Amino acid sequence: MNVSSMENCDFHDKTVLLRVDFNVPVKNGKVHDATRILRALPTIQHLVNASAKVIITSHFGRPKAKNDSLSLKNIVETLSQLLNKKVKFVNDCIGEKVQKAVNEMDKGDVILLENLRFYKGEEQNDSNFAKQLASLADIYVNDAFSCSHRAHASISRITEFLLSYAGFCLQDELKYLEKAISFDAKPITAIVGGAKISTKIKMLIKLAEKVDYLVLGGAIANNFLLFNRVNIGKSFFQSGVEDFLHSVIETANKNNCKIIVPEDALVAVNSDYNTGVLRNTESILDDDVILDIGPKTLSTISSVIASSKTLLWNGPIGVFEHSAFANGTIEVMKTVSSLTHEGKLTSVIGGGDSLSAINAAGLTDKDFTYVSTGGGAFLSWLSGDGMPGVVALQLTSD
Repeated sequence: MNVSSMENCDFHDKTVLLRVDFNVPVKNGKVHDATRILRALPTIQHLVNASAKVIITSHFGRPKAKNDSLSLKNIVETLSQLLNKKVKFVNDCIGEKVQKAVNEMDKGDVILLENLRFYKGEEQNDSNFAKQLASLADIYVNDAFSCSHRAHASISRITEFLLSYAGFCLQDELKYLEKAISFDAKPITAIVGGAKISTKIKMLIKLAEKVDYLVLGGAIANNFLLFNRVNIGKSFFQSGVEDFLHSVIETANKNNCKIIVPEDALVAVNSDYNTGVLRNTESILDDDVILDIGPKTLSTISSVIASSKTLLWNGPIGVFEHSAFANGTIEVMKTVSSLTHEGKLTSVIGGGDSLSAINAAGLTDKDFTYVSTGGGAFLSWLSGDGMPGVVALQLTSD
């Protein structure tokens, strides 16, 4: 992608507004998974080493109003530890208090501003809010690929007011995802799981055009089973998507793409999430809830992956948060990891839930060719949608 790289900029003694994605899991005020913070560290460290004054901005959650539970102050301790440098927190992101903190910064200092979404102007892509953010700095750097599918003030509008560059994490995302969706190394398998099929229809249609195997899991598979008149009991599904499912199946048939849905499943009976009962999918009972794939399906998926050269994966294939229903997702993760380490498979995994599943499997992002930090952004990219944050950086590089 033709975006301006921060490597080409002299940041010495400049004030830099750095947009990251620190929307990470926090439990009891402590960061539970620091993957997204770790991905931003090379960019932050580069700016610090260049003697820049670094102002970090991010959103956190979906706040309706200001509240402590969604304050970025919960991130400061972890960020300081990982950066090995004290980071100052400012409990606002615009206004006199922030300007005063910026004026008091020395070269190489890092401050973290409060949750951008505490202001309605952020999600409204408000020009005035973007201008107030821009007034704090000389240069803007976007290192938040996982937010760049949003037309928000700190992502796209702000580039109208400052020299703008892509950070290292964002550049890496674009490089690996561009390579993955070139669809050159065949056979290609795509695994798509998760709960809501409505957010993934465009991606499913595009994948059905390009890949050799489309493996479906999670609640998304339930929709296809139901479409094929298989009883799914009380399992979650989305109504009103039959026309979309037909389009995916028709596209797959036209392009010689084989769709794989579960042959067997682990189900919860009477809402008992502590024990899984194995059933063939043709034998699901009215009170069953499908929560994981069974051993036949696991064997089929493993064989398909072993025959592939490229794997794209978005979304878990079971409710891995419950140990009784984690086996499918974890075992497939381990298979993908093993083949990747052997050099037999290029694996690209994306989505916030996928990051958690990797951790649940006892693996890290180093066990795969590339793990994207993006959830919705990963979907948008694979769907071929425009990415406002990336487009804005392209415009500034022209």
